[in-house]
Amino acid sequence: MKSIKRVIRWSLITAIVLYVVSGFGITEFRVVETMTFGLLTKPLAFKLHDYIVIPFAILLALHILLALTFRGRVHTRNLS
Repeated sequence: MKSIKRVIRWSLITAIVLYVVSGFGITEFRVVETMTFGLLTKPLAFKLHDYIVIPFAILLALHILLALTFRGRVHTRNLS
């Protein structure tokens, strides 16, 4: 269970970073293109920003669900 939570946590962090960078790549594309040596262009940033929404939402939901499930088990163990 701990390794699953770790994978979800790091995947969520990666999705957040990609979402922010791609959003910045849309609004400030000249800066981001320069910083990424031309790898992240404005059209690519648009695609990445659109494609990352669903995985981000799924990972966030899993992260919250596992956190609530884990906390529920901790509280019932402490009460027994």
